[in-house]
Amino acid sequence: MGEFIVEALLSAVFAGATVAVGRDARRVHGVRRRGIRTTGIVIDIRETTDGDGDAQLYPQVRYTLPDGRKVTGEGGAHAVRSPLSEGDGVELLYRPEDPERIILIAYDRHMNIWVYGGLSLLLGAMALLCALSAVVSLSQSA
Repeated sequence: MGEFIVEALLSAVFAGATVAVGRDARRVHGVRRRGIRTTGIVIDIRETTDGDGDAQLYPQVRYTLPDGRKVTGEGGAHAVRSPLSEGDGVELLYRPEDPERIILIAYDRHMNIWVYGGLSLLLGAMALLCALSAVVSLSQSA
C-alpha cells in the first residue's frame, strides 16, 4: 500500500508540472505567434532566487504602446548574470491584451514552444507511467 501512495503522489506531482509547463507553452506560443514587435529600454534587473538558492535575474523593460501608454514588462529569467544592463535597448514581442508579458527576442531563446512542449510531453508521460505503476502495485497487493 505504501508503494501505491508514493507512486500516486509522484503521478500527481508530474501531472501538476505538466499543466504548469503546458500553460507556459501556450502563453509563449501565443506571444511568439501573435505578438507585436517593438523596442524598449531595460530599466532594472529584478533579482530573486530559485528553489535551490541560485540567482534568477529578470530584466525589467519599459516600452511605449501605439496609444502612447508606457508599459513595463519582464523578460525571462537568466541564471548567474544577465546579458543585459540598465539602459540597454532591446527588441521585444508583446500581446496587446496582456502587454506586461513580453519575450525579449534576442535573449529569451529558451522560451520556445518546442522546449516547453517537449518538456510538457515528457512530464505527462512520467505522470502516466507513475499512475500506471500505482494501479499495478495496488492490484498486486489486493
